[in-house]
Amino acid sequence: QIRELLDEREKVGILLQPDPDPDGIACGYALRSVLGRRKRTTAPLISFGEVQRPENKALCDALGIEVRVVEPAELEEMDGLVLVDVQPNVFGEHPPPRVLSVDVVIDHHPERSGYDTVISDIRPNYGATSTILTEYLRASNIDPGPRLATALLYGIKSDTQYLGRETS
Repeated sequence: QIRELLDEREKVGILLQPDPDPDGIACGYALRSVLGRRKRTTAPLISFGEVQRPENKALCDALGIEVRVVEPAELEEMDGLVLVDVQPNVFGEHPPPRVLSVDVVIDHHPERSGYDTVISDIRPNYGATSTILTEYLRASNIDPGPRLATALLYGIKSDTQYLGRETS
C-alpha cells in the first residue's frame, strides 16, 4: 500500500526527528529500499536538526547514510512525505503545517492525535520502529545488504537497550 501510494511521486521526503537516533536513521534507510528508490535525491532522509551524538554520527559515517538538515519551508518541495520513528507532536506546539498532513507515519511510540495521514502504522507494542521496517523488507522479499542489516540491528539494539527491555 505504501509503495502504491508513493510510487508515482517524484520526491518523497523521509522525515526523521531532530537529532535523529539510530532507530530513525535505520528506518529511513530501510524505507528507501522498500520504496525501490536508489537515489538519495528521490527519497532523501531529512530532519530539522543535524545528527549530533558521536555514536549516531559514526553510524552514518560508517554506513554512508546521509541525513540532510532542512528548513520547514523545504518540505513544500516534496510531493510525498513520510514520518518514520516520529510523529508531528515531536516538532513542538506549533509544528510546520506540512507535517500535520502527511502520506505515511511509521512509528513504535504511542499514537498521538492532531494530524492527518493516509497510511498509519503505529505499533507501541514493538520495542523499535526498525523491527517494523524489517518486517516490511521481509514482506517485500528484499534481502538487506550488510550496511542496511547493520543499521537495522543497531537501531533495534539501541532502542531496546540491547534487547533488555520490551522485546520478543
